Amino acid sequence: MNRSIIAIILITLLSLIMLSCSDDDNTTDIDDETMPGMVLIEAADAQFEMGSETDYEDESPVHNVSFGRDFWMDESEVTQAEYDSVMTAAYADYILPDWNNPYGVGDEYPAYTLEWGDAVLYCNALSRFAGLDSVYSYTSISGTPGNLCELEDMTSDITKSGYRLPTEAEWEFAYRGNATTDFYWGKDYDPYPANAADSTEFNSNAVWYGNSWEYGGDDPQYGTHQVRSGLPNAYGLYDMSGNLWEWCHDWYSGYTADSQIDPAGPESGSWHSIRGGSWANHAEYLRATNRTFYAPCYYYYLIGFRTVLPVTD
Repeated sequence: MNRSIIAIILITLLSLIMLSCSDDDNTTDIDDETMPGMVLIEAADAQFEMGSETDYEDESPVHNVSFGRDFWMDESEVTQAEYDSVMTAAYADYILPDWNNPYGVGDEYPAYTLEWGDAVLYCNALSRFAGLDSVYSYTSISGTPGNLCELEDMTSDITKSGYRLPTEAEWEFAYRGNATTDFYWGKDYDPYPANAADSTEFNSNAVWYGNSWEYGGDDPQYGTHQVRSGLPNAYGLYDMSGNLWEWCHDWYSGYTADSQIDPAGPESGSWHSIRGGSWANHAEYLRATNRTFYAPCYYYYLIGFRTVLPVTD
């Protein structure tokens, strides 16, 4: 089924759930075996070694991370159809983001040119439709929802039941799909990709410089590709490597060697972490451990997002 249709059906169903909730019980546990367009990541009691010992200082030290519960994750980056459908239903003053060619326009293309706040408003909207507690709170919106807005006095609480952006730890754990290599399809960077066969393999797994940017703006390959156009990882997630950088929940900070449970970054900061690399990047930026950051008020046609939803008791 087309994901734009799924998005509309999901909004309708979640709206009905919200209306059916009583005043005394205004939250809804999401414990179904399936969620449309999402993949269950069985993370409860799992642990992994996060980061890498490389020349990239912000990826080290390697440290042990474990999780207290499972979570659902969007199987691909949020599409333009999904974003527009949800935001239109949720915010009267919403304005369509600046999606244009040659960067990719269409229902099944990922949503981009969004500030961190635009992604957060989408998460809150899904939470409200589902009758779940919003993770993100703020006093006001500066700007226009969906069109480069910022959230004033923003706070968050990831213990809440609602939709949110993935933490860096959740994102890296989900990217790996139990792999310990640089790329989730079992290969390590440098010298990979080193030849034509390597590049063909890379092209089948990721949208990156080699099958997008290098073609130039007049070629249909240039820009984002439709979501799920490549192979999924072992968890059934698409586009974790390339297509768009993805906003994470965390404020960006350095790592420590301490073992951590459900880390979510510092309580405040100047930049938010982004992960995954994009259609304009070379292979080194698409590795599992690669990380960088942007100010929450920064928008870019190379950044999108996906959501997660914790499994509640």
